[in-house]
Amino acid sequence: MEKVDILLPIYNSYEETKNCIESIYQCTKMEAFDLYLLDDKSPDANIPELTAYFSDKYANIMSIRNEQNLGFPANVNNGFAVSQHDVIILNSDTLVTEGWLETLAQTAKSDEKIAAVTPMSNYGIISGVPTSNSEINDLFSFQALVKAFNKSKETGFVEAPLLIGFCMYVKRSALKQIGVFDAETFKRGYGEESDWCMRARKAGLKLAVAKGAYVHHIGGVSFGAEKEKLRSRSKEILVQRYPEIDMELEQFVRKGKGLKEIRKNVMRNLPFLQIKANKSLKLKMIKHYLTHSI
Repeated sequence: MEKVDILLPIYNSYEETKNCIESIYQCTKMEAFDLYLLDDKSPDANIPELTAYFSDKYANIMSIRNEQNLGFPANVNNGFAVSQHDVIILNSDTLVTEGWLETLAQTAKSDEKIAAVTPMSNYGIISGVPTSNSEINDLFSFQALVKAFNKSKETGFVEAPLLIGFCMYVKRSALKQIGVFDAETFKRGYGEESDWCMRARKAGLKLAVAKGAYVHHIGGVSFGAEKEKLRSRSKEILVQRYPEIDMELEQFVRKGKGLKEIRKNVMRNLPFLQIKANKSLKLKMIKHYLTHSI
């Protein structure tokens, strides 16, 4: 397998970043990747020490610290520029699992029209398991979800209208054709990957969800309280550029195209009846298990 470059944008979040890096080395073959630690001038003085520690420890880690804070899209664009191979954009608040990189790469290579691939995850309506509802998924621990997923996972991929940027495998050929993130418009971040995905689709390329890969996502740690403001602003921009985007996403989520069986099986392999939750969430879990309607 050709080596893949993992781009890890970092802004504070010391513990999450440390855990993420450790999960990469626990679950990925050393010869399969180079890791770029992209520190966007984190104010936390512990971050440069952390990145230096790992880059000194491992020969396949490159540590880069920006001289000024650029924002997420521009920071990732720098990673695109310094890397050479296909890339995986991986948020620092994630935990990867066994076989994740190989499965994403195999999925990307399985169809020349595929521009980018995302894994299954606890977070996000597009590829969420056991449901597309993160409120329900958050009731289960990382360990429980991984165990249930490994019992339920399938091969192949589902074509999606958008992907979620917390973990996105991007082909180098697609970057050359589509270009990089629109950092000028999306500035601090949120929505830049959706814009890129729509540009890829309009160029005739595909977006894929790999049913055999799982990456756990904590979600929104680096943005903190700024998260909702950024999300609202990016949605306005995306709807203006792509009026069809909300309808396409809504239809994909409602139909659960190609993901119904794996979601139902993951729920079957979770102790959802024993989970402490309010009555409303309990009913939603039972309804999902019986009908897969959420």
